[in-house]
Amino acid sequence: MQLLETWRDLVATRQPHSSIRVGDTEAAVAAHDEILTMQFIRATYPWANGPFYGLTLPDRGARELLVQAMKQADFIGLHRRPEWYFRPLAECIMQYYDIRPSQLFYAFENAYISKLAEFYRWFRDVPVLLIGGKAERYRAVLERRYGWTGVVGTVTHWRWTDLEQSRAAMRSFDYRVAIIGAGVAAKVLAADAKAAGNVGIDFGSGIDTCIQSDAEGVDAWDWSKFPKYGPETGEHLREASPPM
Repeated sequence: MQLLETWRDLVATRQPHSSIRVGDTEAAVAAHDEILTMQFIRATYPWANGPFYGLTLPDRGARELLVQAMKQADFIGLHRRPEWYFRPLAECIMQYYDIRPSQLFYAFENAYISKLAEFYRWFRDVPVLLIGGKAERYRAVLERRYGWTGVVGTVTHWRWTDLEQSRAAMRSFDYRVAIIGAGVAAKVLAADAKAAGNVGIDFGSGIDTCIQSDAEGVDAWDWSKFPKYGPETGEHLREASPPM
């Protein structure tokens, strides 16, 4: 609730802001060929040979853009899990690149925030831009079930290879909050929202929470499950774990 209240206040006072989340994929992209060798990356991350969410490693440009977005983020969400490729590697990356957000939060807070009635009430009339492969479905649920009237548009790209197209599309909308579900690209797009004077939120599986609870005929706050999340195609679906 504290994180949600902060977002609400930032919107109300028209402060620019970026909240992003760093998972194992982002950690690998930020670390590859700099902190971790490509030999190690290929042995550890089968997806690195890609394309995975439009990414194939090594990609120096992707690494630099991601690190820059992390430096620009005000809040960063991290895993609590102790496996090295989750919390320890993320902390190593932040120290190595001297990334200093003003606040850390749990990376799956998005899924919990999407289960709060206050989220749907407080953002119902705010000019919101929805970004990601599921943006159109998300918009339909928000407007039909929760009465949202402020959605100004959708950008339906989510792969890394769509990044420049997504960035250009964002500039054509007059919005106050960008709610983004676009994997690694979401970090850069949240930074772009902040640079434009808006609030960028890397919401990820919070979008899936809303869509999947609606598919089962209940409001998000009455849904007892955690979402399965991944691309629109259904590939690489993973279960969002509760806090440890």
